[in-house]
Amino acid sequence: MSSNYLITSILEYAAAFADVEGDGQDWQIACRNLGNLLQSMGRFEEAINWNSLALEPQLNLAEVYSQLARICAQEKSLEIAIELFETALKYNPNAENIYANLAQIYGQLGNKESELDYWYKAISINPNLFDTQAYYKIAQAFKQQGKLEQAIDCFQKSEGLGKEVIAVSYELGEINLNRGDLASAKTCYQNILEKDPNQAQAHYKLGSIFLRQKQLKSAIEEFQHTIKLAPNFPWVYRDLIQIFVQREQWDEVIAVCNSITHLGEKFPWVYVQLGNALREKGRITNAALSFQKACVVRGWQECWDKDYFFEQDNFSYRIPLIEPHLQHLVNQESTNILEIGNYQGMSSCWLLDKILTAPDSKLTCLDREFDSKLQDNLLKAKAKHKVNLMAGDIHENLNSLSPNIFDLANLQDRRKQWEYVNQSTALVWRLMKVGGIIIFNDYGWHRNDMPELNPKKGIDNFLNSIPSQWEIIVESSGSLPFIVKKISE
Repeated sequence: MSSNYLITSILEYAAAFADVEGDGQDWQIACRNLGNLLQSMGRFEEAINWNSLALEPQLNLAEVYSQLARICAQEKSLEIAIELFETALKYNPNAENIYANLAQIYGQLGNKESELDYWYKAISINPNLFDTQAYYKIAQAFKQQGKLEQAIDCFQKSEGLGKEVIAVSYELGEINLNRGDLASAKTCYQNILEKDPNQAQAHYKLGSIFLRQKQLKSAIEEFQHTIKLAPNFPWVYRDLIQIFVQREQWDEVIAVCNSITHLGEKFPWVYVQLGNALREKGRITNAALSFQKACVVRGWQECWDKDYFFEQDNFSYRIPLIEPHLQHLVNQESTNILEIGNYQGMSSCWLLDKILTAPDSKLTCLDREFDSKLQDNLLKAKAKHKVNLMAGDIHENLNSLSPNIFDLANLQDRRKQWEYVNQSTALVWRLMKVGGIIIFNDYGWHRNDMPELNPKKGIDNFLNSIPSQWEIIVESSGSLPFIVKKISE
């Protein structure tokens, strides 16, 4: 007798049970007939179950539909099994075994979210259904899905059942940090340190919380504990530097940065912070050397080889973001780049070294006036013949340029008023070739206390007026640039 015949019979019996009133002999006859059918198929254990149900004084629809669902599940008719188990729940919504069966079926179907939801319903009714390891495992799964309340509940139950306190407290601490519940997260990490004061990660996490709460003295103490226990962990130095920068403790910044440089791995942000601190101490030459090292770590070896002199670095962190999107311009004949806002020329020199490598490529620089160090650095670049410096009113100079001539515009004007930026964007747009790229470096910059200083508003106002003429290359995040391509006139 085929599986299809059995499933068809199951559906017929399910409909029959739905029609009975619960008294008389109809449901008992139906149970007995189904038992006989299963016996004829050699399924003796299931046949006994149904014959036993026929002997019950009252119809138990929750059990009946559950038994029908289990047969369908065994026959791999999982969708029908789900439907029958759901029907059983209508008659007994507190049956943890039904929720557990549904969880197993959804697991077979690869529906992880439903599987977890039904397991959670089952253990909510019967907490003893899971052991310590099962609670810990399902807690991690809920955490991955972003269902933090369920994750916390299951982590706490695993801890209560004897799961290692430290592992659970780390998990709970991370969840509470992600929720912004700093008080609960702090308690988790303090619990860890009560168990084991040598947990470097707990000291670091606790220090990070104190830093967010502006309790700088406590943060410093925790970071120093971390360094003592894990001297090769670089990110604790970063946060310690952040505190010293806030407090303008430049000697401490220099000392911590020098400690990191001896760890082996090179971090560009360390050299930038070191350069900033050295500049604040008046050690300008040393600061410039540190900024060169930051650029070298970013892959710009020419910065060191040509001995460029920069007193600050607001550019090198952008290199990994923008460079992949400019490779089509490397060695391309007649590449033409516009740059607004140059200061001492760090971005200008990088463009000359890395992008404007074709002999006839050109860089047009616009600024109100040019720093003497820019002129010196352009001489060191040995590419001054490629550069056109246009000093004066930026909008007037933009109006004087021919349309549709630039392949790239790198915009970093020091004026941030949104109306001014809106006008600048419109003027630059006229100058771009179709396919040209614009880098808006100040897109995420704003002042909450001065709403008129909002480059994003000016840029968005213009771009929203020409929605079909551009596409996003890189979304802006925080201080990172916003990059778009002109796709039509």
